Amino acid sequence: MNVSPLRLILRFMAHYPWRVAAGLLMAVAGTLLGFVFPGLTQWFLDDIIPSKVTSRILPASLMALGAMGLRQLFFSLRTLANNSFELQMTYDLRSRLHDKIQHLPLKWFDRQSTGDILMRMADDVPATQRVILDGIDQAVPAIMQFLLTGVVMLWIYPKLALVIFIPIPLIGMGGWIYNVWVAPRASLARDAAGGLNSLLHDNVAGIRQIKSYTLEPEKQDAFNQSSASYRKQQTALQRAWSVYGPGMGFMGDCGLILLMGFGAYWCIKGEVTIGQLAQFLMLLGMLYEPIGRLGGINNTMITGLVAARRVFEIIETDDVEDLSVGAKLGEVNGEIRFENVSFSYSPDRPTISDVNLLVPAHQTVAIVGATGSGKSTLFQLLTRFYDPSSGDIFLDGNSTRTLSKSSLRDALGYVTQESYLFDQTIRENLKIGKPDATDAELWSALENACAKEFVERIPEGLDSKVGERGSRLSGGEKQRISIARAFLKDAPILLLDEATSAVDSKSEKLIQQALDDLRANRTCLVIAHRLSTIKNANQIYVMKQGVVLAHGTHEELLKSSEYYAELAKLSFTAEKLEG
Repeated sequence: MNVSPLRLILRFMAHYPWRVAAGLLMAVAGTLLGFVFPGLTQWFLDDIIPSKVTSRILPASLMALGAMGLRQLFFSLRTLANNSFELQMTYDLRSRLHDKIQHLPLKWFDRQSTGDILMRMADDVPATQRVILDGIDQAVPAIMQFLLTGVVMLWIYPKLALVIFIPIPLIGMGGWIYNVWVAPRASLARDAAGGLNSLLHDNVAGIRQIKSYTLEPEKQDAFNQSSASYRKQQTALQRAWSVYGPGMGFMGDCGLILLMGFGAYWCIKGEVTIGQLAQFLMLLGMLYEPIGRLGGINNTMITGLVAARRVFEIIETDDVEDLSVGAKLGEVNGEIRFENVSFSYSPDRPTISDVNLLVPAHQTVAIVGATGSGKSTLFQLLTRFYDPSSGDIFLDGNSTRTLSKSSLRDALGYVTQESYLFDQTIRENLKIGKPDATDAELWSALENACAKEFVERIPEGLDSKVGERGSRLSGGEKQRISIARAFLKDAPILLLDEATSAVDSKSEKLIQQALDDLRANRTCLVIAHRLSTIKNANQIYVMKQGVVLAHGTHEELLKSSEYYAELAKLSFTAEKLEG
């Protein structure tokens, strides 16, 4: 990200010109009204009290009361307006961030931890909007109050004003030191918090694996190390702040001592009145108070700018997946062809190499091979979650690179090995396949996927919540819901990646019958370890270490491929033992 976070924030603020203007106007009005009381104090001490005219006390008091009341009214209105602005801005910024995350390609997620993404959404967005609100609500009024107070003091008595101004360059230098010294520490503390959050999320998500492998001590040690790193960075940050804050306070005290000393001297000499000295004492507070406020704002601004960098780092990235770019598919016949396709998730290790594969329309082609042979990668490329490093993939003679991703994916019904269910109801999870599906269609899909019986047993039925990642259902039940979702989509091309791996043998046979019906007049590409489920496929491709070793029918491969014969023997032996 080449543009500074502050410039990006200012660009974001341009979407709310009237809200920003209203906040500034009310801040200006409140600042100007703040000068009324010091002026009235000087009037009381130098004019009203010496004249001994009591009739002037009430009008002056009412004037002070009106000014202070009006100032508080502006403050109240400004608070309400800024709170509304804050909520709206947080909503908009978080919505933009979420929308961008949704449209980033999968390769971006391969490099990011879930916990860090969540922290950017939950913590960094509010910290970013504080930069804007503190800038409008605090920084601008503080700077304005400081400048106007200085002008008023110079106008009343320039000599005394110049004496009071002596510590200000030192205070300004302190602000510069703060930026240079503290800003890097704030960035490191923020990154350490992101790392801690990522580790915590990982541990919560993998709690079953932690318990099954009794990894509690190791994970606790790792958490303590990450937490200690966060504590170390926060300690460094707070140490810097503990030096800066009192240092700036001492500079302010120096100004007060200078005012009392020189003011008393010139008051004795008759050059300054008691009222003017009292007025200066009040104005001194108005001069130094915004400097102290700016110190606190500086802390918020630095933390907020670090958070803004992390937020806009995602929003401004150009690596966006545009689902609409490309040609739209018309009627899909369903012929799929891989031509010399190679791909690698990392540059130093190819995943598949020069794969040639043909899936004729309305036929079933199976892909078999050991784990890690690249089978699922073919599905990832066909759906354009990733694009090939070289070679090309064709659908009905059209390169998939020329097709819009939304159109391509609409033509595919994809059942993954690890079925994912959202923390919603069964009905809502099913309707992902067909948003306008009727209840009759939902129950029909469940029946075809051998899921109707267990859904009927649940008291809430279709309206039952499945829990986070489907935690309230068994592995087989989750997979059958996922298969039912594919039935509902009714796509012309089916991709089945170990679609029956999480169900028992009896359910698998029933689902297999349903899948046989579903495959009629459709192109189907199947990955399966249980060769009994795909031995009747029109063609079987055998993969090993990213390359295609052989292809043919089940009977042909048993004779021509020693590797396939070995896989078949192992598979059928395992199924016999399971039976």
